[in-house]
Amino acid sequence: MAGKAAAAVGIGVVSVAAGLVARSLVKKERESEGDGAHPEGWKAVTVLGDADAFSSDGYPEPLRRVAGSLEIRVQPAPGDKGFEVHARVREGTDLAGEKDPGKALRTALRDAKQVFETGEILRATPRPHGERPPTLLGGAVDKAEEDAKGEGVL
Repeated sequence: MAGKAAAAVGIGVVSVAAGLVARSLVKKERESEGDGAHPEGWKAVTVLGDADAFSSDGYPEPLRRVAGSLEIRVQPAPGDKGFEVHARVREGTDLAGEKDPGKALRTALRDAKQVFETGEILRATPRPHGERPPTLLGGAVDKAEEDAKGEGVL
């Protein structure tokens, strides 16, 4: 029985190590030329649907809430794959007092996309099956979910 437990721990350690190596490789790739922040502060998201419906009654609520502080452009996406929403914080505005305006803008764009495409903001938590017991890998997943909202590729 002790041998099985040791094997399980060994597999867990190898899995975590592989995940850390993969993350460092992905992070390195994202930091390559062309993947950095836009020099003028623009962030963009591609939305599936009709661009006229997106802005006809104002933008979806998550974006409407901060739209007064933003410059927003809507244009067709390449290959007739919906449309792109580009936004940046206007100079001289504070984006509703947010500590990190870039993260707040990214969150507003992602949430507006989800509301427009699905009618709701999709959440990973609370989980319908209840709480997950605390484990090493579960903690890594929880941290990734926590950081994902305002980080990463849109």
